[in-house]
Amino acid sequence: MTDDPVKKLMEESESFSDFLPEGCLLCQKGGKLVLFVTGLCGRDCFYCPLSDDRKERDVSFVNERQILSDDDVIEEALEMDALGTGITGGEPLLRLDDVIRYMTLLKKRFGQAHHIHLYTSLAADDETLEKLASAGLDEIRFHPPADLWPSLEGSDYERAIRKA
Repeated sequence: MTDDPVKKLMEESESFSDFLPEGCLLCQKGGKLVLFVTGLCGRDCFYCPLSDDRKERDVSFVNERQILSDDDVIEEALEMDALGTGITGGEPLLRLDDVIRYMTLLKKRFGQAHHIHLYTSLAADDETLEKLASAGLDEIRFHPPADLWPSLEGSDYERAIRKA
């Protein structure tokens, strides 16, 4: 047995999935709508999975359907009986107004139980985090640039993570 509380919980657990956040559990069930807000980013992360059709292009998709109107987002969510939405990109916060509009649209149509999480590589400022929270964001996943991983302590990323 260990004194590390996380390792202790893992030893006592039946599965690593006991530690997954709600957004991951819903995705695992196939219940998450994928909302790709923009391919714009400006970073070149080694783990970026974007195709040439989306990378550094200002295009939006809901699942694999290009978004031409807000109705496309709602129609796709209804077609798949979405339990929630994962917002991604490129860097979705480069289109913060669109992110807020889509979140508001989804929460209005499906209620507060519609779980929304967002991926970002930015150290969001307090104003941005407050706007996201007010619009109903349930989870945020920070992906700092790899060159900053050894020095996150005291960084803008640590501040944003703590604020979130």
